[in-house]
Formats: sequence, C-alpha cells, structure tokens
Amino acid sequence: MLQKAIFDSTEIYKLLTQLGADLHYIGSRYTEYALLLMGEDEQCIHSVTKCLYPEIARRYQTSCHAVERNIRTLSQVAWKSEPGLLQKMAGHSLEKRPTSSQFLAILFSYLTNMDPSSRG
Repeated sequence: MLQKAIFDSTEIYKLLTQLGADLHYIGSRYTEYALLLMGEDEQCIHSVTKCLYPEIARRYQTSCHAVERNIRTLSQVAWKSEPGLLQKMAGHSLEKRPTSSQFLAILFSYLTNMDPSSRG
C-alpha cells in the first residue's frame, strides 16, 4: 500500500539549495511541483513523460520538452556542484549524471525516507 509523502515545498527548496540550485530558476519550480505531485501519487514516477511532465507543462503553460529540459539542467547543476551529496541521496555510487527522471526519483526517495526529526 502506498503512503502519502510527508514533505512540503520548504523541504524541497532547502534540498535544492543544498544541491546548488538557484531557486529563481524555473527548473526549481518544475522540480518542486513534480515532487509534490509524486507525493500525491507515487505512480507518477513510472510514467514521467505521460503523466508528470504534461501536468507540469499545463500548470506552467509550457511544453513537456521545456519541463524535461529545465529539470535536466537542474540535475546538471546538482551533479557539478554537489556530486557527493547527490550520490549520498541516491544511496549508491553514480557513474554519470542522472537523467531527469532519475534525478526526480532520487530526490523523492530521499525526501520520503528522511528522518522525521530532521525536518523543518
């Protein structure tokens, strides 16, 4: 049985900042919304191109391609700025930069499994 994720925008933005993201970058907003959607329905991570990206594109009045590109750019920033932290969040060694969907899955898993006493 799936349980709803217990994290919010503040925790997402804190995490993105730790990874070196500029919170004014639109990819940060797309990533935040993607993680919130995944928190509502974890199955979204299994249909990123058919479910997640279209919903984000509708909300921000852009294309699915733009959504993926901006999340990919954010993944590149994290990979260049804080590769050790990103690997720690992944729980294993990463040989190369994660794809956009892998990046979202890493962040979602990390936020979902975060110790409740370290929140806020």
